[in-house]
Amino acid sequence: MRQSLRNTRALLLIGLPAIVLACGGSDEPSDTPIAGTYAATFFQTTGSSGQRNEIAAGSTLTITLAANGTTTGHLHVAASGSNPVFDADMAGTWTATENHIVTFTQAADTFVRNMDFTWSTDIQGISILTGDKAFSGTLIRITLSRVST
Repeated sequence: MRQSLRNTRALLLIGLPAIVLACGGSDEPSDTPIAGTYAATFFQTTGSSGQRNEIAAGSTLTITLAANGTTTGHLHVAASGSNPVFDADMAGTWTATENHIVTFTQAADTFVRNMDFTWSTDIQGISILTGDKAFSGTLIRITLSRVST
């Protein structure tokens, strides 16, 4: 009886942590339908000088969310008034919550790392990431559509 209790105890001490580690957390991207390459299909800014279609103005955002939680890509914001052209590398990491909120951690200081994106699918079943947030009086609304897995 005592030997059996020791064996059970040893199994719990070794097995339980292994099971917990194997399960991972809810923020782990691993096997997720969210992973893939996304490009901006809607990108609008609204500020004191009015509304601007950033894609029509020449702005682009392409970002790849790898299954291992890393990101690559590029943000290009076209010049506007006294604001010069802005380019940024989208290298970094991403996480997603159980509620499909996607966040980015990147060295580049852009709205991308400061905005929560919501993952969903559009009426055609295409994965999209949508974000909507105001920064210093300018509202940025963006939709990224998956262009490849």
